[in-house]
Amino acid sequence: MSFLPRLLGPAAWLLPLAAAAQSAKPTTRTPVQAIAAAERAFAAQALQEGTKAAFLATMADSAVVFSRAEPALARSVWSGRPAATPTDPSLHWGPAAVGAAASGELGYSTGPWYIQRPDGQRVAYGQFFTIWARQPDGRFRWLLDNGISHPQPAGSPEPPATLSFPAPGQPPRRGSTAVLRTATALDEQLSAAGAAQGLAAAYAARLHPQARLLREETLPLLTPAAIRRQLEGEAPRQLRPTGGRVARSGELAYTYGTYQHSAGGQPGRGSYVHLWQHGPQGWQLLAEVFNAAPQ
Repeated sequence: MSFLPRLLGPAAWLLPLAAAAQSAKPTTRTPVQAIAAAERAFAAQALQEGTKAAFLATMADSAVVFSRAEPALARSVWSGRPAATPTDPSLHWGPAAVGAAASGELGYSTGPWYIQRPDGQRVAYGQFFTIWARQPDGRFRWLLDNGISHPQPAGSPEPPATLSFPAPGQPPRRGSTAVLRTATALDEQLSAAGAAQGLAAAYAARLHPQARLLREETLPLLTPAAIRRQLEGEAPRQLRPTGGRVARSGELAYTYGTYQHSAGGQPGRGSYVHLWQHGPQGWQLLAEVFNAAPQ
């Protein structure tokens, strides 16, 4: 692969990682199975052909990444990167958790990645998060790619052989106030609640039991206790949604945008991605990725 200066986040030399869509013809797999298979096939393609070539081959035309914590068209960003050379470090990743809407046209995947030099030494670790969409020809392509870098985790960072499948959601009843016309309303509500109640209280009322939060230079936050401790030390963020989409089945949505905050009197900004799922408790935050803008 061509390992280039990072364009998409605060760690200047690490890639934001994600999965992308399968290039093989559609099969009878379920959407979740198709996404997992596509992710693994894409990772293998990147090792064989280079990350740039593989990403360009598998992104949707409207795919979004984040350049210096601002949403940007993925094709423009990736087209500007040089091609791979034999001496480049290799990028390895695979899914740990995968899910899809009941309608089957929208889904997500997330899991670990690492960078390995030609001599076999691993020099960087992190987590990716990807939104997928089924195309008119039945194939999945990625719509949004983001991720974080973090310290070396305990044990093996290898992609797990067994996937986690978060419990499926339930769409709101037709005519319910929970039916979304635009997914960004969920971010606006969370932002207002965080300012009024504090982050810990605002999130506690909205977190999915299987929620995961991703922060730069922090291992994935996967338990309510770990998430609460993290939020108690963070300043409220003013979220500025840029875009998103609700699945046709109505129970899964993703949003993305930028944020601003003031911590210790110092202003800060960055980008975010949210994954929302509707269930018996209403709309809940299933995944969140924050990347601070480079200074």
